[in-house]
Amino acid sequence: MSEVFSDIPHGTDTGGKEAVPTAEWLVTQYGLGQLPRAAATLAEAYLELNPGMRPTVQRIESVGGWCLEHAEPAALNKALTAGDLLSRVERVGDEKILAPAPALAGNALPESIARHIHGPLAGLPWKWRGFGAYEYRLRDLEDDGIIARLLRIEPGKAVPQHTHDGMEATLVLHGAYRDEAGLFRPGDVEIADHAVDHQPVAEPGATCICFAVNEAPMRLTGRIGRFLQSFM
Repeated sequence: MSEVFSDIPHGTDTGGKEAVPTAEWLVTQYGLGQLPRAAATLAEAYLELNPGMRPTVQRIESVGGWCLEHAEPAALNKALTAGDLLSRVERVGDEKILAPAPALAGNALPESIARHIHGPLAGLPWKWRGFGAYEYRLRDLEDDGIIARLLRIEPGKAVPQHTHDGMEATLVLHGAYRDEAGLFRPGDVEIADHAVDHQPVAEPGATCICFAVNEAPMRLTGRIGRFLQSFM
């Protein structure tokens, strides 16, 4: 398992709530080259859908390159947060972030994901994951216990209630889903951990397609979930 992916900032924030990583953290780690392949692929797809974030990555890469050239050898400051780094990056350049997120036509996928899919979405060997949810594993991206998969949730249907034994990052590609954290549309990413117990439900009207990366298999909760777990 990637040391960096599992070393995401946990604990509590100043409001006493569980601190959950954000899309900005994901982009920062990607710019620093610190993500495992599956998570890096998710970050690349996120940037395809949110091109306005690319200048941030470019500035992070520029800062990283400058540090490698000029800094003396020293221990890594593990207390440096994504917010700290991003605030420093903002001082390097002032590019304007204007590009809107492009919509994917039909069942098209971001190129960073499509290169790992062998055939159209409709023809993939989807595996039932309970209720109206199905998955397709991208095993060529799965290193060191990391799980990479496409999720398909039928309109109005739900993924079984579950929590996580590690981190889970989910990027919406088509449709939308809603859970206890809110509504997630194409281009949105949700990052959850062991403190999150949720049940994503696809919005009516369109099948929801997501790309998800997990450190470990999700753990179903609730009476029905525990029953379904024995069949998965």
